[in-house]
Amino acid sequence: MKNMVTVESNARLHLGFYNILSENIAYGSLGVAINYPKVKVSIIKSDKVSVENKTNMEYVEKQVHRTIDMLGSYNVKIIVENAIPRHVGLGSITQLMLGIGQGVNVLYGLHYTIRELAVKLRRGTVSGIGIAAFEKGGFIVDSGRRVKGKTIEPPKTVEELPHVIFRKSIPRNWLFLVIIPKGIHGLSEREEKTILTAPEPAQKDLQVELWKTMLIHLLPSLARNDAAEFGKAVTKIQILTGSYFAKYQGGIFCCEETEYAINSMLKHGALGAGQSSWGPTAYGIVLGLRKARKVLERTRKDMERKGYEAEYYIVNVRNSGAKIIYR
Repeated sequence: MKNMVTVESNARLHLGFYNILSENIAYGSLGVAINYPKVKVSIIKSDKVSVENKTNMEYVEKQVHRTIDMLGSYNVKIIVENAIPRHVGLGSITQLMLGIGQGVNVLYGLHYTIRELAVKLRRGTVSGIGIAAFEKGGFIVDSGRRVKGKTIEPPKTVEELPHVIFRKSIPRNWLFLVIIPKGIHGLSEREEKTILTAPEPAQKDLQVELWKTMLIHLLPSLARNDAAEFGKAVTKIQILTGSYFAKYQGGIFCCEETEYAINSMLKHGALGAGQSSWGPTAYGIVLGLRKARKVLERTRKDMERKGYEAEYYIVNVRNSGAKIIYR
């Protein structure tokens, strides 16, 4: 009998939308699972619910209790060893909730699929990238959500979740530079909800350009393993997506620090760059570790000259789903 299960998963980068609102389908997303920052949670059978938060992140304990309440009455001790910073565009809540949910699921033999857990935990209202990153990893394109009336609601069934319509493992030498400006937060889930649950169509030329970039450039570049073309396509989709959301975030990007980091990475040789979700996380796409270090160091110096403080990482794409360890 299993008495303890550890679940490890990782952050995701949300790379924008290829669809805003068309034919009653909203928010087709693209994104990628990365190997850092990460979530690591251990779930132990106990006689009561308790939480041991080994991170320095204040949101964790409240979120753990919320997750357990949504799952049902299971007496467990949850040890959170690693968590993803919140409100920076890396999908922290979905990864933490699914990690806990999958741990309880395995520990008690509940036999939920990951997507059934996602419905139970009210994930996937707008984007399915975080769910698919937990489930499969890699580069992911989802189907978006069907709009009923004028709004989208949390999925009530697995069929209502955004479905994976394309997934590909990314070569190990395609690296992502991740820059998280300090002291800035993107929109919370509550703030995001007021904007995204009643989608409005994009201007026709912007929407057509998104489709063209996705179908003519981005997907073929992945089939050819053409990192340069992929980077150009991602950058363009980011700018088009940011143009649509500019009225909510005050510009194509969330803030001057993120915009500066993106432009600096491109200036120093990144093949593509953008903002993950609502930011402030910026990312760049680079081929090879040597080049990645050079671009990141030059960008860091640019940021320091401007007085911008940030965290800097070089990460791989995680081409597999969450890891489960039995103890």
